[in-house]
Amino acid sequence: MQIGTINLARAVYALNWFNIAPGLADIATSLNLRIVDLGVITTGFYIGLAPFQIAGGVIASRIGNRITSFLGLIILGTFVILSGLSTSLLDLFLARLFEGIGSSLFFSPALGMLSEIVPTRTRSFHIGLFNGSFNIGAGIGILGWTYLDSVYSWRFPLELAGMIMIGVAVLNFGMVSGIPQSHRSDTSLTSRVNVALRTRILWILPLAALIGILAETITGQLFVYYAEVHLNMADGLASILGTAFLLFGFAGGTLGGYLYGRSGKKNSIFIGSMILTALMLMLIPLFSNFLILLAIMAILGIMAVAVLSILYVKVVEITTDRTMVSFNLSFINFVQTAFGSLSPFFFTILVLYYGYGFSWFTVGFSGLLLILLLLFVRKSF
Repeated sequence: MQIGTINLARAVYALNWFNIAPGLADIATSLNLRIVDLGVITTGFYIGLAPFQIAGGVIASRIGNRITSFLGLIILGTFVILSGLSTSLLDLFLARLFEGIGSSLFFSPALGMLSEIVPTRTRSFHIGLFNGSFNIGAGIGILGWTYLDSVYSWRFPLELAGMIMIGVAVLNFGMVSGIPQSHRSDTSLTSRVNVALRTRILWILPLAALIGILAETITGQLFVYYAEVHLNMADGLASILGTAFLLFGFAGGTLGGYLYGRSGKKNSIFIGSMILTALMLMLIPLFSNFLILLAIMAILGIMAVAVLSILYVKVVEITTDRTMVSFNLSFINFVQTAFGSLSPFFFTILVLYYGYGFSWFTVGFSGLLLILLLLFVRKSF
């Protein structure tokens, strides 16, 4: 039950990341916003998410994973409700900013709790399942909220999602009581953090795998809008493509974690997943056919989440000090989101000046180049 409620919280948490995507066109009309303004809104979430990743790890080390993750979900749910009440670009930007801050306090403490209660031999599977649960929630956020937005416009569905998040936060807080905290250490937290920050592989891994977060962020937030506006696709078909990207990601997280744990060629699976993710992004602007794009979105979803799941497993594997699992995971997320948080904004800037074709290709090709960073950690990797 504890594993189930952690994954449920992860799914609803993800729902509140992506449920704004189906309403972007309505929001733009309602608040008189431009494409660049939509980039500001979607980027605002990640600006809040990125710097507080490390704070989440430090806070969890002091007050515990359970309380930290609970506070994060409450903050997230509260500001999702406020985003539905927004009347201007500034209101919506600030609401999304604080949603990001709340989200940053949940991920690594929740995964830290999970790592304490699952057997080592099945750890990679459960981390993959945890990551895949994100995509289930995100898919529901796009598909379900496309319907709700069509019936109620964009405000009430956001308010409803925030209320659901608060309810699940309370349920999860009650269910995860009794999970043991990480082992105590005689070394001060400051010293342990300093050791982590001097570990080269903790910097290289998230940068080399940046294509995973770029694909998740840009595709998850902006692809539905791209399909509706640029490809003139019906809202329902566009939302199906966006949902396929996210729901197939569940398979990527679950199977990716399972295959990685069972394989004798772990690094090949990791690198192959990154390459395929980049290539799928580069293929997006070459096609407008619904079925072809559906296949691309499915493969992209599987590969992108596999990249992220394997990245988290690797971080847990290389962390010998068990008291630092939450911190190291939060640091990895900080490095990724510090770069990935601005990606929707810069993507829309590229679109404005160079068009979608160049923009999708640039994101994919950048991901391919970053994989070469793994050459600097060959021995420890």
